[in-house]
Amino acid sequence: MIRKSFCRICTSACGVLVEVDDEERVLSVRGDADNLLSHGYTCSKGRAMGHGHHREDRLLYPKMRNGDAMERVSWDEALDDVAAKLRAIIDKSGPDAVGIFLGGGGYLDSAAYATAQMMRKALRTRSYYSDMTIDTVSKILVGEMIGGFAALPRPDFGRCRMTIYVGTNPLVSHGHTAMLSSPAVRMREFTTEGQVWVLDPRRSETAVKATRHLQTRPGTDYAVLAYLVRELLRDGADREYLDRHAQDVEALAEAVEGFTCARAAAISGIATEVLEEFSAAVRRAGRVSVESGTGVSMSPAANVTAWMTWALMIVTGSLDREGGAWSNPGMLTQLDNRRIPTAPEEGFRGPGPASRPDLRSVAGEYPCAAMPDEIESGNLRALINLSGNLITCMPGTERITAALRQLEVLLTVEIADNATTALSTHVLPAKDQLERPDVSLGTDFSFPELGAQFTPAVVAPRGDVRSYWWILTQIGKRMSLDFFPGVNPDTVTDDDVVALLALGARTPIDTSGEANYTVAADRAFGWLQSRADEFGGWRLAPGPLVAQLAELAPGPDLVLISRRQKNQLNSRKSADHGTTGIYVNPDDAAKRGLNDGDIAVVRSRHGELTGSVTIDPTLVSGALSVPHGFEGSCNVNQLTSADDIDPITGMPIFSNLPVELARAGNP
Repeated sequence: MIRKSFCRICTSACGVLVEVDDEERVLSVRGDADNLLSHGYTCSKGRAMGHGHHREDRLLYPKMRNGDAMERVSWDEALDDVAAKLRAIIDKSGPDAVGIFLGGGGYLDSAAYATAQMMRKALRTRSYYSDMTIDTVSKILVGEMIGGFAALPRPDFGRCRMTIYVGTNPLVSHGHTAMLSSPAVRMREFTTEGQVWVLDPRRSETAVKATRHLQTRPGTDYAVLAYLVRELLRDGADREYLDRHAQDVEALAEAVEGFTCARAAAISGIATEVLEEFSAAVRRAGRVSVESGTGVSMSPAANVTAWMTWALMIVTGSLDREGGAWSNPGMLTQLDNRRIPTAPEEGFRGPGPASRPDLRSVAGEYPCAAMPDEIESGNLRALINLSGNLITCMPGTERITAALRQLEVLLTVEIADNATTALSTHVLPAKDQLERPDVSLGTDFSFPELGAQFTPAVVAPRGDVRSYWWILTQIGKRMSLDFFPGVNPDTVTDDDVVALLALGARTPIDTSGEANYTVAADRAFGWLQSRADEFGGWRLAPGPLVAQLAELAPGPDLVLISRRQKNQLNSRKSADHGTTGIYVNPDDAAKRGLNDGDIAVVRSRHGELTGSVTIDPTLVSGALSVPHGFEGSCNVNQLTSADDIDPITGMPIFSNLPVELARAGNP
């Protein structure tokens, strides 16, 4: 039989058809042609849902640590034990001694996402971490600095005539913070009806399909964007828009004045005539949308590049306007109908944790870089880990591994075994995406319109797995804390919880039947701009960003850059996921006498890793890449450190990291 659902591997939420036999085995997954969001598209990761559901390393029963071994226990044993330990820690050391980490899987389970926020309030802990401060915090903070609000602009699909992608590969990733369902179809639309320009040190799948690809030196995209802003402010800016909706225009002009065509060319490696063509194309387009990805947000230039993307959209009169870029306020969240305080120019910042006061909180979260110090100092004694493979995503693999071993409680709620569950004191098995009903709350802002996906459960749960919300509320109940007010985990069902979450939608969502995609309206323009107008308009020259731009210096001869792979998302891999290794430009390999398949060592100032060389002509000279998300000897975070951080956001440097490359065995 065929059952409708939607995919929750990434933010694209593609509609799928799941073929199931009489024994509830998943036989195949394919795109749903009738789904009005994705129109039949799904990627290799989505089509591998059946593999994920039936994989041999699925967690099916609760486990607790007994010495060096993990032993199967009953739910009551596990819940009673972890609740008692958490309560004892709070009673002795206070609520901040218990931390929460929300990983990618937690965002993509609506009930888990909602419960995590309520659990945090009930615990009264400030020790809240998420993967936001691992891959995207610059976008959040820069949005607050400029617009007073953590908005995430994306193209006005179908009307925007020029889209600029910076350090992102949406044909593989489907967008970073903006959903790009059916990416190949979208790219054809973009390039047929307008233009797509890509700035990327790698000739990625997206770059190949683009109108033009500017193969910049790693970490230098900001210089190209600053040049464009400079030229437009001299001739071509939407002055009426700036006069009505922006402030600090002259300060922005002063900040970018030094980025002449010649200087931008010298920094980026892009010829002056190409930069002039780019500038002319932007002028002809009028309104543009600029979207960056992890290639930017994980690098030292993350903040200033994000600033320049906003500046370019504002200077052209494109931001929050038809034909340019818009920000989705959410079908369920309805940010446009809520009164949220305006962020100050430095963004919503709070005190950092006791062991790292320099790492100030961002949007109410401690930077993940603070976690090892907090554990080592004894401030953080327990961690509730919601679907985060901390061993592969956190900087400094050896150090974070040792720190996690020191925790008195490491509770991991997860779907499959991984390196982090192996270190945990308690491992509680969660339902996967086919076993639970869901609505797209955690990805509410990513949709190309004001819409939401709903799905019922598609198959019966395997083993004795439970829903995230049920697990957490049962722990809260045993601690005499209400992690989900109004919900009794002994009587309420998954369907009840999802129906409750859907009640907040601006248009009713039918959660009683089969999967559906509900659209309230096409797009919402003007709500973000009107909020900026309330404090005098877009703040075009935040002081911390102006200072950081002036301090940026050319990078070294060889750097590590991030890389997405087609058949995996972070540490979540499909059945046919690729192998990892060291991807090297042919010239860089030849200089070091390296060939395909050779074993080489990559060294940074923090550590080293060993892997097999793959000669990759898509990389610009001076850049090598090692895909992230892998455990073991090729864990790229052996090269990173929680002490090598961005001074504004506190985010570790994961990309454009200076490295050396040599044949294994050479000094």
